[in-house]
Amino acid sequence: MDFTITLHKLSFYAIIGILPKEREIAQKVVINVSLHYSDEKGYIDYAQVASLIKKHMKEQKFWLLEEALTSTATMLKKSFPQIKRLKLEIIKPHILDDVTPSVSLLLKYD
Repeated sequence: MDFTITLHKLSFYAIIGILPKEREIAQKVVINVSLHYSDEKGYIDYAQVASLIKKHMKEQKFWLLEEALTSTATMLKKSFPQIKRLKLEIIKPHILDDVTPSVSLLLKYD
């Protein structure tokens, strides 16, 4: 059977960005993730997905959102090979005063 896990508004503080202030002080980031998988190789624990994302992003201290997305997607696929489709979105809610930027990535695996 195929299933989809969706995590909305996974929030934590991490170093991510190119501006000097972003390199010094962790800022709030919000992650939305949706992963579609087949249970033929076992179920996926959504709490473990959330924990792995937080740990990965806090340890890496990314410069670009795109870099954070591709690295996190690679880590998730290695951790859960049964993933067939993966959508990740990173939101930086406090970086700009008049808009909330985000970047997303959608991957389909064979």
